Amino acid sequence: MKKPASVTDFLSSRVLRLSNTLGLYASRRYRDEFGVTLPEWRVLSIVASSEPTTARDISRNLATDKGWVGLSAESLRKRGLVQGSADERDGRRILLTLTDEGRKLHSDILAVAQERHERLLKKLPSGSEQILFEALDRLQAEADVMLVEPLPRKGRSKRSV
Repeated sequence: MKKPASVTDFLSSRVLRLSNTLGLYASRRYRDEFGVTLPEWRVLSIVASSEPTTARDISRNLATDKGWVGLSAESLRKRGLVQGSADERDGRRILLTLTDEGRKLHSDILAVAQERHERLLKKLPSGSEQILFEALDRLQAEADVMLVEPLPRKGRSKRSV
C-alpha cells in the first residue's frame, strides 16, 4: 500500500471531504425546499428512528456536541415539529417525540435523502454496496476503539518510546 503523500491523501481527509460535500448539498436543499437546517434534519431523523429519545442520546448517536443538539431540538419544538415531555422514571430528562407535522416533514425529507443515497450507490460497481458498508462498519469500529485508547504522554510520540 502506498503511503499518503499529503494530508489530502489520508482516508480521514477523503471521508471528511465527501461528508462535507454531501452535507453542503443537503444543507442547501433541505433549507431551500423544507426550511430545515442540516443539524435540525439530523436531530429530526434520530428522533424519528429512536423516539422517545433524549438530546443526550441523540448526541451519542450522532457522535456530536450535545449543545447544538439541544439548540436544534428547541428550534424544532418551537416550530411544532417535535414535542418534549418529562421522563416518568427521571423527571430531569426530557423525552423527545415527533408531532404529526414533524412526521410528515421527516417523511418528505427522507424521500429526498433516499433519492440521494440511491444516486450515489449507482456510481459504485454492481454488487459493491455491501462491501462498502461492511468496510465502513469496520473502520467505524476501529475508530471507536481508537477513541477510548489512552493517548501517548504529551511530548512523546510512539517513535521516541
